[in-house]
Amino acid sequence: MKKSDDITEILKNHLLWVHERRGGRRADLSLRDLRRYNFDGMILRRAKLAGTNFSNCSMRGVDLVSADMFSAMLNGADLSDSKLSGADMRGAHMRGVKLENADLVGTDLRGGALLLGAGTESAGITDSVLDYANLDSANVAGADLSGSTMVQSSMRGANLAGANFASGQLNNADMEGANLRGANLSRANLAGVSLVGADLTGVILNETDLSGANLEDAVLEGVDLANAKLDGALISRPATDFPKDIQEILKRHFEWIDGDGKSGERADLTDTDLERIDLPGVELNGAVLKGTKMNGANLRGSSFIMTDMTEILLAGAELSGAMLQGSTLERADLRGANLSGARLIPIFLKEARGKDTGRLWPANLTDVDLTGANLVGADLTNARLTGANLTKANLTNANLKEAVLDGAIMVDTILDDANLVGVSMESVQKSAAADDTPTTDDAADDAADDAADGADAAAVVASA
Repeated sequence: MKKSDDITEILKNHLLWVHERRGGRRADLSLRDLRRYNFDGMILRRAKLAGTNFSNCSMRGVDLVSADMFSAMLNGADLSDSKLSGADMRGAHMRGVKLENADLVGTDLRGGALLLGAGTESAGITDSVLDYANLDSANVAGADLSGSTMVQSSMRGANLAGANFASGQLNNADMEGANLRGANLSRANLAGVSLVGADLTGVILNETDLSGANLEDAVLEGVDLANAKLDGALISRPATDFPKDIQEILKRHFEWIDGDGKSGERADLTDTDLERIDLPGVELNGAVLKGTKMNGANLRGSSFIMTDMTEILLAGAELSGAMLQGSTLERADLRGANLSGARLIPIFLKEARGKDTGRLWPANLTDVDLTGANLVGADLTNARLTGANLTKANLTNANLKEAVLDGAIMVDTILDDANLVGVSMESVQKSAAADDTPTTDDAADDAADDAADGADAAAVVASA
């Protein structure tokens, strides 16, 4: 009997078995070489296909529900519109496979290997097409999906822990409630993705595009958002989600602002965890936020006049249009933050009675890290940026009049149409290979000395 006749008979008997008819027998094509065969529309549900070689086969619309496809070879195969729910595809080789509109609900796509001593090619789903595929509740833990496209695919509740999505296209995918602990999302496109309630503990977000993504209620423990693109992303948490004591501190501070320092109490949130807090348009003037963790926070249009933000963590934070006159941001982490249109200008100091002292208090950004930050149109007049890291920061149309940038790192910094009148830029490092060690200026020390005989903070803030 010819090989093709043998396979035809096996498939015929399998169909009878599926429909529970006489003479039926479950197909066992394990370890068979079926390359380039056409299986379009065939019913192979629950078939034994462990180690079977389907490389470059056309399998469009095939029914493989609950099939045993452990370590199967599917490189280059077209499985578009196929049904693979509940299939065991651990260790399957799926480089360049097409799975558009495929149903992979509950499919097991973890790693695995047949120990037959034949070949050492690693399993994975690299460079594959899974656009519009349904992987709800699928187990893809540890799988290699690097370079794959999964546009508008659904992975709700899927186990994606440790999976490699590097350089993948996952825009507009639904990953609500998915487990992505330790996953690699470097350089992946997740624009518009829903990650509501997803566990992103320890994920790698190096140059990841999360523009417009929804990360509400997502777990982001141990995640560095600084190098991710977060334009328009929903990532913040309402203040009501934070402990009662923090809510009370904020409430008392707002009373302090409204009462010109005569009622309420100035907020001291030193070293407090306020990661991703949603506080747009609020007044935190004069607050103490030293070392406060506010990475990914939404602070659009908020006011931080004369606020002490020394060593604050604001990586990936939304601060567009924020008022930061006279604020202290020394050694702050603002990597990837959006400060477009923000005002970091000096403030005129006043006495307790509101009389001008004639002295200016500039914004202090000494040794701040603004790597990759968006400062388009920001006003940094007279700001102290000594030793600041502005690598790849965008300062297009920014006002840097009389700012001090001595010893700053300005590798690939964008300064198109920026106002640089009177700027001090001594010993600036403009090349990553520069040997010169950036030096600091005495401006920061002078500002610190001025603080000793400065006006009372409550009075300054109240009259600002």
